[in-house]
Amino acid sequence: MFKKIFVFFAFLFFSFSSAFSRVNEDVVHDALGFMLGGDSGWGAVTNEYEIDGCVTTYVQPFGDMNLIAIYDFNKALWNSAASQVGDDGVEYFILNGEVGVQEVYAYDADGLDVSDGLWVFGLEAGQSTTLFFPILVDISRFENAMYDLMDECPGIKSKY
Repeated sequence: MFKKIFVFFAFLFFSFSSAFSRVNEDVVHDALGFMLGGDSGWGAVTNEYEIDGCVTTYVQPFGDMNLIAIYDFNKALWNSAASQVGDDGVEYFILNGEVGVQEVYAYDADGLDVSDGLWVFGLEAGQSTTLFFPILVDISRFENAMYDLMDECPGIKSKY
């Protein structure tokens, strides 16, 4: 009898703990959309995107190509988050992590893979250990969205 009660309570505990640990994809949607597109959100970036927990994939027109970006915030090292002004005068968000924290690919109008040419824009094609995109809003507002995203997708645990 004791074993049945123990199994029942163990089942309830794991059911409730996993139910409350799910990622709120609405928060990920809103926070990342703001980080990428500012006040216009996703509409300023693309209308083709998918959010699956802490993994986001989107297609963005980029010159005469379509850029496909995949961000896996499960691999993010949030302690490394920084901003840096590039040679073009634009402030960029930089976030390190495990291989695959960012994946970037590009295809031309005929569907041919032209990812190798992304280096011209300072982008590393394929999987990388650094996530990188421009900041379009005041940094304090950007940070608020980033903290919301961090709460949902804590990434890699690190003291430093």
